[in-house]
Amino acid sequence: MASAIKGRGATGYLPGRFEVTTEHAVDDGWHVDDSEEFAAGVLRTQVTEETARSIISRNQSPDIGFSQSVNPYRGCEHGMVFW
Repeated sequence: MASAIKGRGATGYLPGRFEVTTEHAVDDGWHVDDSEEFAAGVLRTQVTEETARSIISRNQSPDIGFSQSVNPYRGCEHGMVFW
């Protein structure tokens, strides 16, 4: 799994219960070069204005006690963004 970058959301995900395969990190002895030559620069947050069709999310699930909710975010709580 990738190392966390401060302020950048999730760097991986937990497998769902229906996943056929799972992944996990293994130290296989390969050296990682941590020198400044290969270091990532500072990531700047980009703000993009979005014209949404609706912020109302609807569901018809019988196990949820409401049929509509407000979701002002594009993506999800895990830092995923869909373009």
